[in-house]
Amino acid sequence: MDLLQAFALLTSNGVGLLRLFAERSPYDVASYGIEISLAKNYTKLADVLFGPADSPRLQRESVALAEKRELSINHLLMINKHAKKLKARGAAWKLRAELIAHEGTLEEVDAYGAQRVKEEVGETPKKPGVRIGRAVGGMRTISVTDSQRRITDLEKTLDSAAPDDQPRSGALLEAFWNQVEGGGQGLLRPEYRTVIAIGLDDFATISSGSGDEVVVGLSDGTTMTGAELIDAALTGSLGENLYAGLFHPTAGPVNLYQARFASLKQRILATAENLVCPWPDCTVPADRCQVHHIDAHKNGGHTTPSNLTMLCRYHNGVNDDDPTRRRRGRIQRHRGKMRLITPGGKPVANTHDLSTMGAMHLIK
Repeated sequence: MDLLQAFALLTSNGVGLLRLFAERSPYDVASYGIEISLAKNYTKLADVLFGPADSPRLQRESVALAEKRELSINHLLMINKHAKKLKARGAAWKLRAELIAHEGTLEEVDAYGAQRVKEEVGETPKKPGVRIGRAVGGMRTISVTDSQRRITDLEKTLDSAAPDDQPRSGALLEAFWNQVEGGGQGLLRPEYRTVIAIGLDDFATISSGSGDEVVVGLSDGTTMTGAELIDAALTGSLGENLYAGLFHPTAGPVNLYQARFASLKQRILATAENLVCPWPDCTVPADRCQVHHIDAHKNGGHTTPSNLTMLCRYHNGVNDDDPTRRRRGRIQRHRGKMRLITPGGKPVANTHDLSTMGAMHLIK
């Protein structure tokens, strides 16, 4: 047995390992080279699985199923993270049982668990306000929470004034203080060069004046209700030129142009398809991404819409353009949608909310 096989054996015996942890203090567990915070999480989870419970029968059945399914400790930690948010008697164990039985990868079950908690207890809205942290090492942090539109307008204003010769965080800080200290010209509210992705059915609903419940995604990382879209149109914020993109269910965006560099129309199509960088876990909105050739131009890839997508600067740089080079994986079109194909050949999607609001997801 090699080290990788040994690791796989340990990973598939989460319940067995937790039984061992149940008999030890977190400090004993930490002595095996595990950080103390993680050791405490393990022992707390062991107490949940094997200690007193308000639903002992469901507890026994769920633990037995978790062991049968060979779920990892990380998988069980994730399940408990969601379940412990339910405070009603018996509710936590009902959700644990449901998530233990739910088929899918850890990430898929995690997303499903978050949705189930939201259904049970609702979503806690963030409260607008300004929060200022205490001084640490001569530095302090200020945090501003407000509507996505006001914060995004501020971000665009700072971006427009930020110097290009330094990292974005420092550049935005310089532009921020310039704005605060009176050197700025107020918030920038330009016409929408941002792409708004909307399906035909939703467009018809909004156009009829009954789209208050419709939510559409924007390539600047925000969303907009149908009412806000109509208001933007009436105030002229959408500009004079509106574009309609044509998308094929499996081939992606359709266009007849070919060139080395993407045209404005091709960039809009690529942006409408991916409102955020499609690399898993990336949150960079398409407005701040670069046009990327899926099959590299140097390898014969054409500048056609189906061969273009939007990637942030970092992931555009680390993408394996050479299909034979297997280090980080590469973005490819999988069943019509953009996916990271890992070096092991597994297609992985970005689970960001706006990733499911792009044009390819609007095709009925």
